[in-house]
Amino acid sequence: MSSSEPRPESGPTVPSVLTWGTWAAVVLVAAQLVLGILMLSGSWSLIEAHAGLGYAGTLAAVLAAVSAVVWKRRGGSAGVMAHAVAMPVLMIIQIGLGSAGVKWVHVVLGVLILIGLIGLPMSLRSARRQSL
Repeated sequence: MSSSEPRPESGPTVPSVLTWGTWAAVVLVAAQLVLGILMLSGSWSLIEAHAGLGYAGTLAAVLAAVSAVVWKRRGGSAGVMAHAVAMPVLMIIQIGLGSAGVKWVHVVLGVLILIGLIGLPMSLRSARRQSL
């Protein structure tokens, strides 16, 4: 067996689309947080940019989730897949809360989503180590 082939007990390598989609979502949601803080300070003119980043971040998270499901079917981590799928589900709920004007629940869930998204690359790193 060559050194580039995974060991029989290891899973498939983490797809790059999963990694890039995850990092794109992290960056977009972090930027969204900055705009959200500015909005809470009175800069409500940023609401369209804040919403646009939310939609873009959700799209990136959906892309990551779909690739995680495909990866799981090929032997990838079930835990990472569940984490990746949970993120866009929470983000869609977040969009609904923002649209409904449920401000403080929206703010708190947004922070929790960012924490969850930051944890996802850490899970991918762990899964990548296990596949080596």
